[in-house]
Amino acid sequence: MRKPIKITPRSLPAQADVPEGLNATDATAEYAAPDARDAPDAPDSGARFDDVEEQIGLISTALGRPDDLVVRRISDGIVCLFISPLVEQGAVRHSLVEPLNKAGWCELQEKGQAARLLPVSDVSEARSIEAAVDGVAEGEAALIVHGRPTPYMLDLRRRVVRQISPPISEPSVRGPRDSLTEGLSDNLALVRQRIRSRNLRVRELIVGCDTRTRVAVCYFEGKASPEIVDAVVQRLTAIDAPGVLDSSYLVAYLAKHTWLLFPPAAATERADRVCSGILQGRVAVICDNSPFALVIPIQLVTSFQANEDHYNLPIHSFLLRTVRVLGWLAATMAPGLYIGIASFNPGILPAHAVMTIAAARQGVPYPPVIEVLIMDIALEMLAEASVRLPTYVGGAATVVGGLILGTAAAQARLVSNVMIIVVALTAIGSFAIPDYQNQLSWRMVKYLYTLSAAFLGIIGLTTAGLIILVYACSVDVLGVSFMSPIAPWRWTAMMKDVAMRVPDPLAVELVKKQRAEEAEGTADA
Repeated sequence: MRKPIKITPRSLPAQADVPEGLNATDATAEYAAPDARDAPDAPDSGARFDDVEEQIGLISTALGRPDDLVVRRISDGIVCLFISPLVEQGAVRHSLVEPLNKAGWCELQEKGQAARLLPVSDVSEARSIEAAVDGVAEGEAALIVHGRPTPYMLDLRRRVVRQISPPISEPSVRGPRDSLTEGLSDNLALVRQRIRSRNLRVRELIVGCDTRTRVAVCYFEGKASPEIVDAVVQRLTAIDAPGVLDSSYLVAYLAKHTWLLFPPAAATERADRVCSGILQGRVAVICDNSPFALVIPIQLVTSFQANEDHYNLPIHSFLLRTVRVLGWLAATMAPGLYIGIASFNPGILPAHAVMTIAAARQGVPYPPVIEVLIMDIALEMLAEASVRLPTYVGGAATVVGGLILGTAAAQARLVSNVMIIVVALTAIGSFAIPDYQNQLSWRMVKYLYTLSAAFLGIIGLTTAGLIILVYACSVDVLGVSFMSPIAPWRWTAMMKDVAMRVPDPLAVELVKKQRAEEAEGTADA
């Protein structure tokens, strides 16, 4: 081990090198030099503070002696350790240095005195040196006091988050304009501003061995199923992954099966959609450093619901949901239906319609299935390009690419004009599905329908549809069927907020009636 470096006010770095809030001329302060990988010696005060130096060495060694580790000597027997980029430098001076300049280590030896002397909201004593190391790595400041076996941990974290902005992936014509951010505290504030009930519950967990990511589980007590809440908490607690960088990392752990065609949770960046799910009895999982929250469980019917439906008149919401269902059918079945009619079952259409399709396909050198696959792959490439390109060129490039490809392919007789119409209908229908993850799932189902129709025509398309239906009925998320309330059929739920949205006054009465019936059933039991 190298000889410790003695840092005196004369050898302090220039003012420009000292982080904001630290005074280079302060004779009582010492700052870790750029090469301060060894703990500094105790000040020449005539007293020995070996326990302080030992704790400094242990924490510094456990962290790998990083260059951004600051060792701030406040007074004899009092030293503060923190990682410079993670701590608010102004708070160090105002909440730590100034109050402790008037106090000595003797006043901090008694347990609980730090919380009384320091104007910091969160002051705790580390259970061990290992816990102190973890706290410093997470952004806390360790206050080492002579005579104390472990440091005090002070929450002086620097919050690096962006400002609240309108939602990007879920725009709406009507409704709130705020969205979730990468800060967990800000996201919880958005939820609590909307749900100001004492029954709102928030349980915070630490997930990820290396990242130690904070995850909040939010639910409404009395509406959310206790079994679902316990299952969510249990599965999140059991995660043994090295890192969790986004809420999408948690989806695979929340599902019972690893390989799923449909997402088990809805990812949303809208705070109002999160609160709506909580009020409906679902569980929201909010992950730190992620602007997307997970709402679990979800069903097939929720794929066609947008939170904007609750801001429109019920009859308008019914119209929009009907359009989304029609778009879903077109996005998944239109290519397979075209193949089945053009190759196997032309008799299901009137004669003049069949003649129109046949005339449009004259000169096309390959069967309809190849025609469909070529255009579908081109469509997928355009959709992916629109996502990856910068915003200011993505839309123009997609429109130009679509027009050029479609026109050139039709003129070269590589595809028929009818095929271009089918592909355009498929694209528009898929974009009508509100949830992006469900869009991807149903786009994969589209290829299953296409290949089935290529082998058996309409019969193959029908068979593939039945297979997907059976699979969807077998999927359950935390004990809730993916096809609920269609299978098993529940007429009340279908009419309340599935096929159409019941007006709010009637919905309140239905909820009261349902709760009264449940209470009577419980009393009779």
